[in-house]
Amino acid sequence: MRRALPLFLSMSLLGARALAQGTSNGTPSPEDPAPPRDTAPPAPAPQPRALATPSGGPTVTLRLPGELQLRFNALTDIPLQTTPGRTDQSTVLGQNLWAEHWFRFRPTLSIGERFRVLSAFDIARLVLAEAYPQDVGLSREQRLELLPVNLFDLRQLYVEWESPVGLLRVGQQGFTSGLGMLANDGDRTPLFGDYRQGDLVERVAFATRPFGRQTDLTVAVAGDLIYRDRVASLAAGDIALQGVLAMFYQDHACRARCDRRRVGGYVAWRDITYRQDLGTLGVAVGDLYARWEWPQPDHLGRVFAGLELAGLLGSTDVARTQFIDHHRIVQFGAVAEVGFERDERYRVALEGGYASGDSNPVDGAQRRFTFNPSYRVGMILFPEVVAWQTARSASIASDPNLLGRPTHGAFLLPSSGGVTGAMYLYPQASFNLSRHLEVRGAMVVAMASTDWVDPVSVQLVGSARNFRGGDASRRDLGVELDLGLLGDYELARGVSLQGGLQGGVLFPGRAFDDAAGNPMQRVAMVQARMGLKFQ
Repeated sequence: MRRALPLFLSMSLLGARALAQGTSNGTPSPEDPAPPRDTAPPAPAPQPRALATPSGGPTVTLRLPGELQLRFNALTDIPLQTTPGRTDQSTVLGQNLWAEHWFRFRPTLSIGERFRVLSAFDIARLVLAEAYPQDVGLSREQRLELLPVNLFDLRQLYVEWESPVGLLRVGQQGFTSGLGMLANDGDRTPLFGDYRQGDLVERVAFATRPFGRQTDLTVAVAGDLIYRDRVASLAAGDIALQGVLAMFYQDHACRARCDRRRVGGYVAWRDITYRQDLGTLGVAVGDLYARWEWPQPDHLGRVFAGLELAGLLGSTDVARTQFIDHHRIVQFGAVAEVGFERDERYRVALEGGYASGDSNPVDGAQRRFTFNPSYRVGMILFPEVVAWQTARSASIASDPNLLGRPTHGAFLLPSSGGVTGAMYLYPQASFNLSRHLEVRGAMVVAMASTDWVDPVSVQLVGSARNFRGGDASRRDLGVELDLGLLGDYELARGVSLQGGLQGGVLFPGRAFDDAAGNPMQRVAMVQARMGLKFQ
């Protein structure tokens, strides 16, 4: 019986942008709007360049932070299923050696104390590989061609004005909320691996303290046209509109590390009309978060904790079949962390996460939740194995030779590296061996939150299978061990040379068994890192 494939509507879909977080240039985010100038001005960068101004005119300051990064990667084979009837399709990812290069630039122009122009762009983001993966083209990964985005990729360009009654931001912006599980601007370096493209929007946002500048409650509203995220792209013809209302509590006098002592949340409504009559989607998003820290008894370190809860409710006809015109969207996710740290000495934390799964993709409801791909958990299991196996599944679903036409919603199947349909524990630690050298270690222990079902299997064989054709009732995703050694040496004030090695090994669980019950072999990865960072 012909069943079109219901899609994995990811959680990043709904939250790709509720409010805009400023880039790492020190500017607060729209979800975290800049407090009034008289209480918490952004911290200035080292030695900003003051431009000439008329006598008595406002001070004009130009900052030119950025970074140049190089990566050299080695990865063992990742097995992928093949399209029925095809003998020319690779059974593995086929990309074992590759190098990456990018230059990210973040100029900021300040005029006086209340007006700023902020920007961020990438130049020459390149991927040089011995081979590029085949039949995984629906993934939002950046390793499918030499120039995966463009030679020049504008990420942010917006103006910011701190008026007497609140903060106004207009232009193309990124967005991070809470811990970054749902909405993430892709500009924050994770413990292992690198940041990804992130969520970008064309936005008008306004934030204010409705009860006065000396109060701790901030309220913000925003209207967005989505530029790009994991499930929508303006350049491809998708029209995605979003309205956001956010509130958070934070000490109005905070001037540094303000995101570490904050409680808040947002609600949003997103409406998407996809290109080429692929369908529409309407979803309500809710996100609650809290982060706090307390001094240790010796007052040299801190104890910290964080929590983020999110839910998506809505409907879509993108996954329509001959039996069901519209599918309900019912998805939930959560992440929590607790730990202790001391600046330039150590950080020890335990993180846990949950993303709802979907054991029955043809019951009229889409339940699989996907973390934002820029929220990295480990190096291999979710960023590599699950990302590429879901991308190959989407490619199989898009083959018109199987059912006479591509399956609706296949382009939303790839996880693109986000945690999806799983729960995990992620203990992690980092220690400074010296002023310039840091060692990091982590372990990922994961299992599926429901049966580990590839929706394509229901379409092709009429029963639930995993992404290798094996028993979908097996939920053990495996154990991953990661280790890194990183160096950071200051060449001059505001300029540092970075480098190091990171590596990991995944011991796959039985959720990755093939159709014959054979377990998947271990997957290992090593990354050499070099970089130059300047502020």
